[in-house]
This record gives sequence, structure tokens and C-alpha cells, in this order.
Amino acid sequence: MLSFEGVYRKRGGTFLADLIGDDPLDFWAGRFYVGVFGVTTIVATIIGIAVIALSIAAQGDGDLLRVTIGAPLRQYGLHFAPFYQGGNWEVITICAIVAFVSWALREVEICRKLDMGYHVPIMFSFAISAYVVLEVIRPLLLGCWCEGFDLGFTGHLTWVSNTGFKYMNFYLNPFHAYGVLGFFLTAMVLAMHGSAILGTYSTNADPNVETANVDNFWRDYIGYSIGELGIHVLGFWLAIYTLIMSDLCILTSGPWVKDWVEFWHFSIPWFH
Repeated sequence: MLSFEGVYRKRGGTFLADLIGDDPLDFWAGRFYVGVFGVTTIVATIIGIAVIALSIAAQGDGDLLRVTIGAPLRQYGLHFAPFYQGGNWEVITICAIVAFVSWALREVEICRKLDMGYHVPIMFSFAISAYVVLEVIRPLLLGCWCEGFDLGFTGHLTWVSNTGFKYMNFYLNPFHAYGVLGFFLTAMVLAMHGSAILGTYSTNADPNVETANVDNFWRDYIGYSIGELGIHVLGFWLAIYTLIMSDLCILTSGPWVKDWVEFWHFSIPWFH
């Protein structure tokens, strides 16, 4: 254990301890905090990977580029399908959601131990929402698990292509454009953050000098000195904006808009 690790390697601050007064899983395996949600993450991940392996084996040659684990056929609606007719997709989806949510709750427990804010699990939860909207909420709104996102490299690409044709040019979805814009802006801000911090860091420098160097970097390159705190806040809100636009992009195609070409064929009276 490093000298500073004792500050946060302390017991308590877990959901199970609050619930029953003790948490037998409140321990570390090396530098990995376990906890009850660490265990549920591991179990769900193992089951999901095992189902993926079975699905790959059942498709023959094991070519990962061609393997597709498709959603259930329309005839099964919102019911459980036979294992190799979409049931495997349902099990993998359940395991993925359990693993993702468990990991976020594990992050919450770590935040409680460190007496810090919940910014990290909140951000991760927005990413989870994108998956849940795609694989659960949208199919529920459309009344069939067959609307779920197929798994696999070719399955992914085929699903995107088919969805684009089905709703008459998916790329005319305005929320798709807003989401892509957010992804690129977030990537740019993160790159600028990394270049600013790493470009000014020195183990022997005065912290005040480092802060001034970061401020100078931003002022010199974009004309405005946003500072170390500001870049984190900007990245936080950009990521939230991007994920909200992504969710709206998926939710609008099908449940509310059937034809994106027709969607744009409207007239504004005062423009005539």
C-alpha cells in the first residue's frame, strides 16, 4: 500500500453497510476495490462473455468480424425468445446493463469513501443511458425486442444501414447531427485539456507557476483563458449535452418520426 492510500482504504460508506450494519465485501483485492457491486459486475460480465462465446461457437468458423448476435425475431414481440433465436441477445443485454449499473454504483461507493462529489458516476450514468435507450426503451416503445441493436461488427453496420433506409435517411435526424457535433467538441476539449496540462507540468515547478502556464496556453491558442477548473466544467456539460442528443436521436426515429425526409417537408407561413 502506498503511503497516501490509507486515506481512502477505509471501511464504511457502502450501501450494504447502511442496510444491514456490516459489509463483508468491503475490501480491496490489490488496488481493486471489490464491494458488493464489484462482485455483481464480475458475475454479470462472466455470464455475458460466456453467452457471447457460445453464440460465436454456434455460428461456425469463429470469424469475429462476421459474427452477429441478432435481436429476437418480430414474432416473439416483447417475450423471451429461444436461445439461438434472440434469447442469447436478451441475456447479453441483461448482463451488460447489470454490469454497467453495478460499476456505476461501485463508483458511488468509492466517492462516498473519498468524501467527494458524484461527478464520475453521474457522467458514466449518462453513457449507460445511451445503451439502455438503444436496447431497452426504444424497443419497448415500438413493442418488439426485434427493434434492438444487433451485436457484432457486421451486425452493427447492417443495423445502422437498415435503420437509415427504414426511416428514410437517418442522417436527416437533427439530433443525430447535434450528437455528432457534441462528440467532436468533447473530443477537441479533452485533447486541449491534455495538451494544456501535460505541456505545462513539471515535477519541480511551483503550483502557481503551473496554473499560470495553463492559463497562458489557453489565452495564446484560443484567445480566452478558461483555466484548469473551467476546462473540467466545460467537458462535463459538453458530455451531458452529447449524451442527451444521442438519446433523443435514437428515441425519435421510430416511436415519433417514421420518415425523416417528410419531416423536413413543412412550410412556415410567414416565409411566403
